[in-house]
Amino acid sequence: MTIRVIKATLLSVLLLGSSAKLQAKDVESVSPGDWQISLAAGYGALENPRAKVKNISTWVLPSWYYYGEDFYVENFTLGYSLYESNNFIVDLQTRFNEDGFFFEFDGLNKLLLSDILGYTPVKLPLNPKAVKFEDIERNLSYLGGINATWVARYLDVSLGYYHDITGLHQGNEIQLRVKHSQRFQWGALGFEIGAIRKSDNLIGYYYDLTSEEQGPLRTNFEPKPTTNLHVRSVINVPLMEQVNFVGILEYTWLGQGITDSVLIDKDSYASGFVGISYAF
Repeated sequence: MTIRVIKATLLSVLLLGSSAKLQAKDVESVSPGDWQISLAAGYGALENPRAKVKNISTWVLPSWYYYGEDFYVENFTLGYSLYESNNFIVDLQTRFNEDGFFFEFDGLNKLLLSDILGYTPVKLPLNPKAVKFEDIERNLSYLGGINATWVARYLDVSLGYYHDITGLHQGNEIQLRVKHSQRFQWGALGFEIGAIRKSDNLIGYYYDLTSEEQGPLRTNFEPKPTTNLHVRSVINVPLMEQVNFVGILEYTWLGQGITDSVLIDKDSYASGFVGISYAF
């Protein structure tokens, strides 16, 4: 897999990762053994709330899924069904921690898109001892945990607990998502509202400065648990066999535990994609 495909695939985790059940397949039945790989061409963008760091964009958005009897894969989310009835589902799940994308994407974005976008970094600050926020690196962590979903007539309500299984920060997240999807003759619409509580260990790893990074800069940032809120909408319109128009828009409000960090200069960010997908 090339770096270009990796970049587009990681962006699909943020844009499509938790929205798979909000698309057209959400309002259709999925049987054991079903799988699909799709590739969307269009334009996708993700605002990066980090200070002095460029936003993230892509022209290609791959996605895939596979459903077995109990095991399933939705992009980079792996799951195993512990219990399932008509109205209640309990799964074991693993997924990427989204905070790491703001650091991993930065390097790939500079490598691949600087010439295409005509981007020339401004060399700041002039003081060689001052921290350069754009050079700060963090690793992408992977989370594992348990997720329970209550399936009602008009809404799906999911509550999940996920803990760092890569040993980077030993942090955790509690995720609450409320979803609604509706099928029409022309296609499908999906909506989601959610809240994600992040622990102080996770916040400290991604948003606090190490002593080496601080240099002459001294901050009073104290990592503390914080909750992000988000809304998401998805539209899927079949155009012909295996070809769909796909539109995704998500807006996230960052909790104070993140916005207090000197690494962050936005209190919210948007992401989205619009394009044509082809299912193989």
